Amino acid sequence: MAQAQWKTQSFEPKKLQLDPQNPRIEVEKNATQEQIRLKLLELEDVLDLARGIERNNGLFYGERIIVVEEAGKAVVLEGNRRVAACQMLLSPALVPANFKSRFPKASAQTKAAIRSIPADVSPSRAVAEPILTKRHTEQSAKPWSPVAKMRRAVRLLDTHSVEEVAQLLGTSIGQVRKLIRPYRLLKLALGLAVWTPDERRVLEDEKLKTNPYTRLFTLAATKEALRAHFDDDQNILSGLAEEKFRNELERIARDFLIPDPANGGKPKCDTRTDPAEYFAELLAENKAQGWTLSGAQGSATGQAASGSASKPSAAPAAAVKTSTKPQGTAQGTATQPQTPKASVFFENLQCHVQDDILIKLSGELKSINHIKMPVAASLLLRATFECALVYRIRKAKKWGDVMAQQKQGKQPGRDPGLGDLITFASVHANGVFVEQNMCKTLASGTTKSAKNYLDSMTHMKFQEADPPTLASVANNIRAVIQYILNGN
Repeated sequence: MAQAQWKTQSFEPKKLQLDPQNPRIEVEKNATQEQIRLKLLELEDVLDLARGIERNNGLFYGERIIVVEEAGKAVVLEGNRRVAACQMLLSPALVPANFKSRFPKASAQTKAAIRSIPADVSPSRAVAEPILTKRHTEQSAKPWSPVAKMRRAVRLLDTHSVEEVAQLLGTSIGQVRKLIRPYRLLKLALGLAVWTPDERRVLEDEKLKTNPYTRLFTLAATKEALRAHFDDDQNILSGLAEEKFRNELERIARDFLIPDPANGGKPKCDTRTDPAEYFAELLAENKAQGWTLSGAQGSATGQAASGSASKPSAAPAAAVKTSTKPQGTAQGTATQPQTPKASVFFENLQCHVQDDILIKLSGELKSINHIKMPVAASLLLRATFECALVYRIRKAKKWGDVMAQQKQGKQPGRDPGLGDLITFASVHANGVFVEQNMCKTLASGTTKSAKNYLDSMTHMKFQEADPPTLASVANNIRAVIQYILNGN
């Protein structure tokens, strides 16, 4: 019967409302359409998507967008990125100022093709939820990141019980509960009024790697240092003075979430950070005051970690009736999540850019066994490195400059090689990378050595494939490749 209520209808993109509840982005419920478009441009590759639509002279054939009528408006539940791109292609005035120079100009053919787009109209959000889940977990739509999954689960809890959310997401009640606490912790950090615009963009990026940060709060030494425990709604409560707790929360977020240029663009701390050393000063203070976690539990509830840290609104009590202490776990200890393994080659490589070549190359590079197949792995790594640099240079709209330099070189008419691309991208004034450290990495001797090794493998001259050397080469250029594939 619910299926009979669905209908198909065509809409003008400019008349569609982008969804502030889109789990890909972090915006307020009353966010304006301009704010949503800006977030999608900054964090969700809408610029590349718009370029693809222009190259294709319209949207690709396939699944229709999904909309729902709410308060007399057609709100996009599925396809917000596509709709936002079409809106700005049709009306360039909608493009935010800092994207105007890079946003493509739509041809008359493209505008005619996207002036009206077909959509499936759902009778309600609830009816559409199972379909959205299926599209982003089992089918070809861009998968939701871990942060997007957390965000979506918590937003659903505003209007549904945990049992209903589990049913909508096609998962267990336990899995839903596991999504709640990490998102509460992330929201707590976001609520601090200390972040610069660039730092806030990092924290709101759905591709943010949150596990090192959220995992820290599960460890016994962290709970001891912060005098913390979690209530039934998975909000953290601290016995520290409010200002002191906020300062510690900021320190943790900066060290575990914000990239540090001095650490190769990675956060200062990770899952290998020892909490006993990290909180040594706090633990010493607690010991001097005779405070212990086991002594505090059961005798005091602790002070809510709210204040200017903006404690998130709790989910309905019925939705999260669960003990904060896992069964079979001693009081004052915590379940230890399995520590992720660091890459030896490119085992953890992820591609977050909409580029078919890089998607294919990175997928193969991630899965190849470089010990058993060092020659193939070397060739694949070189191709990925070169294609990543080409993608980054084109994204920065500097390919014309590369070709101009090539015409003035010793071999005019020849396509730029890997060495040419490295040399061009390593010059900060050329504008390929904003970050000075990335340019310094490309200009370093280790990158040059990596390039020479990969060249020798291409021609199989003077050197044979050597897995240990290949792993060392991977260490030298992995950060650059992953940085580009992250869409930075």
